Amino acid sequence: MFKRKTEKTEMAFGKIPAYCRYELFMERYRSGAEFIEKYSIRTKGKDRKILDVGCGEGYMKYFFDGSPDLEWHGVEQWDERRELCKTLGYRVYNLDINKESLPFESGTFDIVIASHVIEHLSNLEFAVGEMDRILKPGGLLLIAVPTKIPPFPFLINLYFKFRNFKIGETQNAFSVWSIQSRMKELLGESKYVTIDIRG
Repeated sequence: MFKRKTEKTEMAFGKIPAYCRYELFMERYRSGAEFIEKYSIRTKGKDRKILDVGCGEGYMKYFFDGSPDLEWHGVEQWDERRELCKTLGYRVYNLDINKESLPFESGTFDIVIASHVIEHLSNLEFAVGEMDRILKPGGLLLIAVPTKIPPFPFLINLYFKFRNFKIGETQNAFSVWSIQSRMKELLGESKYVTIDIRG
């Protein structure tokens, strides 16, 4: 017999409130934070600005608490999540990144994170273009998506063409290879260097 826990009494990876210490769902934040630490050497300095697109419950920030040189901004459509992120120190904006421009000057951010976000977007060209626009030259763009093995992304995307979606529903499926080629297509192959791919 099993009873489901009702409260997050553990700290996943010693950082995030969770139901157990090593909740697999939380691994994406730990590895994302590791990635940022490893590859954002060029952006280290005073007052680094991070934009967390689809910041959700602010889990990524837990790995950087105690880093006063980081200024966190977030984009989130869900009211409850926006309010939670504000309590964590985010400056949070409510907008639809499928069609609304990010409210920042070009080249504002040192790091832009879109962790498990773009699979939910209907207008990738616009959204990724906005992320590119607000990133500083030499900045770090971290895009993470759940991946599937071929041919499943193709078949799932075929099915998605015939659906009407609600906000937050998955609208795009990717493999490790298709996400890389799609991002090169959207961002321009000569403008970015792929520094890490995991899957």
